[in-house]
Amino acid sequence: MEIMSIKELSRYLKTNEQLLYKMVQKSRIPSSKINGKIVFVKEVIDKWVLENTVRERHVYLTGSDDMLLRTVIDVYNSDRDELVYYAPIGSMRGLEVLKEGGATISCVHILDIDKKDYNPSYVQRYLGTDDYVVIHLFMREQGLCLQKGNRKNIDSLEDLTAEGVLFVNRNKGCGTRLLFDYLLHEKGIDPHAIKGYERAMESHSEMETALTVLNGKADAGFCIRHAAHILGLGFTTLARESFDMVVPTERFHSTQVKSFLSFFDQAELVRHVRDFTGYDISRMGQILYPHP
Repeated sequence: MEIMSIKELSRYLKTNEQLLYKMVQKSRIPSSKINGKIVFVKEVIDKWVLENTVRERHVYLTGSDDMLLRTVIDVYNSDRDELVYYAPIGSMRGLEVLKEGGATISCVHILDIDKKDYNPSYVQRYLGTDDYVVIHLFMREQGLCLQKGNRKNIDSLEDLTAEGVLFVNRNKGCGTRLLFDYLLHEKGIDPHAIKGYERAMESHSEMETALTVLNGKADAGFCIRHAAHILGLGFTTLARESFDMVVPTERFHSTQVKSFLSFFDQAELVRHVRDFTGYDISRMGQILYPHP
C-alpha cells in the first residue's frame, strides 16, 4: 500500500494543491489523516479516478421538475454517447445535492421573497459561495389548475377557502410550493383555511397535480399552465416565474456541460419546444450570474 502526501498527489494527478485541499474539505476525494496530516492511498485514488472518468463523461442534473426540460433532455440524448441524467427532487433539495457535489447542474425556480422577484440571491443564501454560474432557461406561467367546467366557480386564491372546495398541494421544498405559500401570504389568506393544504395527498410533479384534478380527487391545484393545457383543464394565471440552472464554476467550463448548454442555442431545439403552452423561451441560455 503506497501512501501519498497532498504534494505528491498533486504531481501524480497533475493538478494544484489548493484544488485538492478544497476537494478534501468538501469530501469529494477519498483521503485519510495520519498524525494530523492529510494523506492518500494510491490504490484508492486510482480506483476513484477510474470511477470518476466514467462519471465525468455525463451530466447529472437535479433540482426542480419541468416538462419542457424533459423534452430538451430527450432530444439531446437521442444522438449522443455522453448523456444527461435527470433526477428531479425539488429546488431546495437540488441545491443541497449540488453543494454536496452529487450533481453537475441543479434546476431552480426560487422566489426572492424580500425583493418579490426572481433573482440569483439564493446562490449566496443557500450555497454560501460565489463559485457558481446561473443560466436562465425560460419563464413559466404558474396558477390554479381547475376541473373542466369549473363547477365550484374558482377564480382566485380566496375561492380556495370556500366550503366544499378541495385543494391538492405540492411537496414541501419545491419552488412551486414556495411560490404558492408566498402568494397566500401576500393575500393574507390562512393556509389552514384551505381544505387539502396539509393533507398527505401531496403531488411531486406538475403533471401529478393536474392528473389529481382531472381524476376528480381535487377541485383545484397549483401548477404550470402547460400541465393543465395537456389535460384540457381550466387554468387561471397567478404568476410568471423564472426557471434557471445553477452550475458550479469549475464544472461550467467542462466539455460535457459546454456541449449541453450550447444545445440551447440550436434551431433544432427551438423546433421541438416552441409549441409548449405557458412558456417564454426568448431569453433561453442567458447568463444571470455572475452578472454580465
